[in-house]
Order: sequence, then structure tokens, then C-alpha cells
Amino acid sequence: MFKVKLKFSRFLGLLLIVCFTFFTVYVANSQQLPLVEYQSKTPPKATSKYKLATEVLLEIGIAQRYDLHFDHLIGTLIGKGDDFKLYTRFRKMFVREIGWRYFKDAYAARLEADFSEDELKKLLNLSKQPVMKKLLQSEVKAYMDTSKQRFKMGFELWENYNNGKISLPPD
Repeated sequence: MFKVKLKFSRFLGLLLIVCFTFFTVYVANSQQLPLVEYQSKTPPKATSKYKLATEVLLEIGIAQRYDLHFDHLIGTLIGKGDDFKLYTRFRKMFVREIGWRYFKDAYAARLEADFSEDELKKLLNLSKQPVMKKLLQSEVKAYMDTSKQRFKMGFELWENYNNGKISLPPD
């Protein structure tokens, strides 16, 4: 009975990830600004602000960090918390199927909408500074260095929750 409950919990967890993915796509699409009549019909990729926004995202490494954030989802669903090879394969699948490439235009459009061209230029210059590059690279390395631990802890958390050892915090 316990194994059935565990498999069902994992199935529900996987279903939650699929729902989360579709919700993310829905929200990203709904957040795009409507085209107003006086706005140019030119695709956003042709504007200088869009190009700047894309450069900023590329320079700060958001694509790499975006794809890394699947780690906590995977850790709750697979293995026994120690099968890092399987975990790595799942991460690659997530990146391939629902990764950054599907959301980069929405992110660039958000930066384009939220920042002026001058602000985007300042962000781009800041992101090219050696100390900023070092900080961003260090953050990615720290995330990767703790990946196995996060994977194991995510699995243990999910197991403990399903076994009734821990509960959700109150509202």
C-alpha cells in the first residue's frame, strides 16, 4: 500500500510540474503587452530596445540560470535522492522540452517594457564589468556546487511530507 501511495505521490508531483509549466507559458503569454494602433507593427526583435534587452539577458547569464532552476522540481520526483546521473538526464530533458529558449522572447519583451533604452545601456555596461561578471559566475558556480545536496534534500523533503513527518506551514 505504501509503494502505491508513493508512486501516486510521484505521479501527482510530475503532474504538478506539467501544470506549472503550462501555467508559466500561459502567464508569460498573458504578460505580453497588447499592440496598440499607434505602435509599430514591426516585430519586437527589430527594435533597438529589444536588442539591448536580449544582450543584457545574454550578458548576465540568465539563460543558464533559468535552466538550472528545474533542479528543485526534479529533486522531489526521482530516484532515492542519490541518483545524480538520472537527475542530470532529467535536467537535460527539462531544458530541452521547457527550457529557456521557449521563454527568452517573453523575458526580453519584459525588460523592453520595464526599462528605458538608456537604462538598458547602463545595465549592459554594468553586466560587462569584470567584477559583475565574476559575481554572476560565482553565483552560478555556487548553485552548481550545491546541486547534489539540493537534489537530495528535495527528495527527502518530499518523502517526509508524503510520510506525514512534516506538514505545510499555516497560511
